[in-house]
Amino acid sequence: MSQQYPQFNIDGIAIDADQMGRKAVGFARTMIGVLGFIALAIGVALIVWPGATLVVLGALTGAFFTISGVVRIGVGIFMRESSTGFRVLNIILGLFLLLSGIVVLKNLAAATEVLTIIVIVLIGIGWIIEGIATLAQTGRGGGSAWGYARGAIAIIAGIVVLVVPTWSAVALVIVTGVSLVLIGVAGMVQAYLLGKAIPKEPTTIDG
Repeated sequence: MSQQYPQFNIDGIAIDADQMGRKAVGFARTMIGVLGFIALAIGVALIVWPGATLVVLGALTGAFFTISGVVRIGVGIFMRESSTGFRVLNIILGLFLLLSGIVVLKNLAAATEVLTIIVIVLIGIGWIIEGIATLAQTGRGGGSAWGYARGAIAIIAGIVVLVVPTWSAVALVIVTGVSLVLIGVAGMVQAYLLGKAIPKEPTTIDG
């Protein structure tokens, strides 16, 4: 009889709640839920803040990418129950997101024209990286459809931001805010459904 090993989709980089241990699933659930909540909060703030400027947009988006990068790097370092591929991917993409966030935050004082280019390019690239990471890591467990939706929304948002040559501050704020809200809601639902997939510990009755 051949020995069975835990299987992960896409060469070991996807989250498969049916094959991962309780601790690893809990870690993944926390990562997705925290990032979803932060995305939702920032998205709502942008939508309800009609006077938001490029500086505000850059600050909030830069903060999101920075936090997302730090969280992904932390997952890659400390989530030892997951596969090597999953951890390495999180560290690599986390570094890209962290760098993007820092570059945006450090250039908030730039001239309006320069700031517009920096914000548009890095928002677009950041969304695409986030989307690719999400799609690659979405396995077959509970909430996987929401994971794929979250990744697709991020990639579409990134492409839309990059292909439109001239964005007004208002349009860019609205597009970013709506994208963050959708990504945040999808992430929180995915985290909830993924958590339900964790098998319960068997109960024992003494005596």
